[in-house]
Amino acid sequence: MKTGKNTPGKRLLWGALLTLSLSIMPMTSAGSSSLYGRTLLELINTHRQEHGLHTLRTDAGLHRLARQHSFEMFRQQRINHLGFRDRFDRAGSTLCVENVGGGHTNARQQFEAWRNSSPHNQNMLHNGIQKAGIVEINNYVTFFACR
Repeated sequence: MKTGKNTPGKRLLWGALLTLSLSIMPMTSAGSSSLYGRTLLELINTHRQEHGLHTLRTDAGLHRLARQHSFEMFRQQRINHLGFRDRFDRAGSTLCVENVGGGHTNARQQFEAWRNSSPHNQNMLHNGIQKAGIVEINNYVTFFACR
């Protein structure tokens, strides 16, 4: 076999290596989530299913809005809902809810804090929401979900 020649065997090997590397690589592009965000959404969806509700799907636009807000909270070093109306308008939806948080070392702790808070739990279990973005930046978390 000559080196540099693109044989079917080499293409198959490179394809397998690319698939493997993408499957273990952390996702960082817009619309994707970190392990923290994916775990938190999984916990929320399990909670929703236990209450007879449909699961939420990840949305790239909501992910971007959640990322921007988590970054702003980190920058300001405080948890807040500042700019919610702007995020709502930019989402282009008729219904949005938001949970923010911080100070928890993992997604399960953050989920439990929200589950044990009536207003936060109501947001997670809102029947009208269909899609979500969840982003954690340096312990500042935004869950932004819309119809």
